[in-house]
Amino acid sequence: MRKNLAIAMIAFGLVGALPVKAEVLTVGTTGDYKPLTWYNAESDQYTGQSVALVKAFAEEYGYELKIVRTTWPNLSADLAEGKFQLAVGGITITEQRQKTFIFSDPLRVFGKTPLVRCGEEKKFSQLSQIDRPGITVVENPGGTNEKLARDIIHHAKLVVVEDNHQPFEYLLNHQADVMFTDSIEATYKQNQQSGLCAAAPNWLLKKGEKAFMFRDDETELRGQFNRWLNSYKKKK
Repeated sequence: MRKNLAIAMIAFGLVGALPVKAEVLTVGTTGDYKPLTWYNAESDQYTGQSVALVKAFAEEYGYELKIVRTTWPNLSADLAEGKFQLAVGGITITEQRQKTFIFSDPLRVFGKTPLVRCGEEKKFSQLSQIDRPGITVVENPGGTNEKLARDIIHHAKLVVVEDNHQPFEYLLNHQADVMFTDSIEATYKQNQQSGLCAAAPNWLLKKGEKAFMFRDDETELRGQFNRWLNSYKKKK
């Protein structure tokens, strides 16, 4: 009854339009890949360059942003199951992912590089120095770092740990010697004076592109984001 009365009052111009609830934009991210995505458990907040970008997009179009935590091994399955509309935060465009999902325009170009303890860069500046008996390579699970290591490491020991935080601990605690990671992350770690350095910053394996990854039925949303991104870049 009240609903019908409200509609009638609006129709006759007796009151202003009722407030419209914002459309929810559901975004998945791992929250473990600085400087692109990071989850702070104490504040229950997500930060990072990719998070800031999707927040700016949502604000521009009036979306209510909902961020869903995922993991690298589960990211693709979670997106396919509809737990979120798009995934952000250091996601590489790959042929395998393109079979199932659609991507935004590329956000940045990167390469893979060895990350080691600072002071040991010269010991691991070539693949032949890394892929040999007695050397341990450590990787996080489920992403392109692990895939690269499995493709190129044949003689060194490869250890795949449970999450994205552990490889750095393994390196600093001398439980491993090398991690292959994105040049973005390696540069960030080095600049943060974390004790870890890029062994060969000019030696970039498997150059690729980072982008936001959308469900294949979100073509309209992807197009909207790409148009906004193009305008956003021109303003920067």
